[in-house]
Amino acid sequence: MKNLKQYWAFWIPYGVFVVALAVMLILNEKAELHLWLNSVHTPFMDVFFRIITEVGSWVPFVVGAGLLFYKYRAALLVLGAQIAAGVVAQILKRIFDMPRPKSFFAEHFPDITLQQVLDVRMHSAHSFPSGHTTSAFALFLSLAFLTKRKELHFLYVLLAMLTGYSRIYLSQHFASDVLAGSVIGVVMTIVTLYIIDKKPRSWYDRSLLKRA
Repeated sequence: MKNLKQYWAFWIPYGVFVVALAVMLILNEKAELHLWLNSVHTPFMDVFFRIITEVGSWVPFVVGAGLLFYKYRAALLVLGAQIAAGVVAQILKRIFDMPRPKSFFAEHFPDITLQQVLDVRMHSAHSFPSGHTTSAFALFLSLAFLTKRKELHFLYVLLAMLTGYSRIYLSQHFASDVLAGSVIGVVMTIVTLYIIDKKPRSWYDRSLLKRA
């Protein structure tokens, strides 16, 4: 098992992210916080967040499939973390069955119209936790575990946080959904890494390009 402390360039910004969101959630009402975090929209940001939110959708599986040509262990970590974190997130979504911002505001604050981004379909149900955020943090923490450069670790956590914020910007999730999703993604990635490293296999260093 890797020494997790060496990934401080990921952990420190992530810790700030978690604490900041937690404090904001404690000090503000759910609806008030969402409106504040979602208050600034620009044409550039609309395009940017519409694109980066896909990092929490199909991108991790493309990355995982690509890593099969590099090293099976790397692909196993990325894909395993995605599956493990995704299963946990989907189970919690069904257990809590909380409304998304679209449904929540329509029911409790019908006079408020949420800002919408062109060509983004607003979902209504299963808000908690954010699946896209879960996937993004699982992907980028996996990539951090696979690289040594600290500047890349910082870039990875920044991209994960931006993906999480994109869910708020697009009014697909509340801040609490994003916070929970990030924790699930991080925890399940660490669990996946532990399982993989617990019993090393001879084929871990092979790939589709080098099978022998």
